[in-house]
Amino acid sequence: MSTVHIADADRLLITTEEAAARLGIHRSTLYDLIRTKKLKTLKIGSRRLVRVAALEEAIELLEQEETAA
Repeated sequence: MSTVHIADADRLLITTEEAAARLGIHRSTLYDLIRTKKLKTLKIGSRRLVRVAALEEAIELLEQEETAA
């Protein structure tokens, strides 16, 4: 069996810890975003993963909320 190495920048799914680090926020803040449905995630087995594209969607949603306030 061969092993495929994918660069971190090319991955489509990342862990919640990686997502929090990319956003520069604490993991509990990330889970608040998930709980309030501002950040979409996937559950695969026992792992909760975040689409990299969902990070940008969440940022756009937060920006819209900020300008509406």
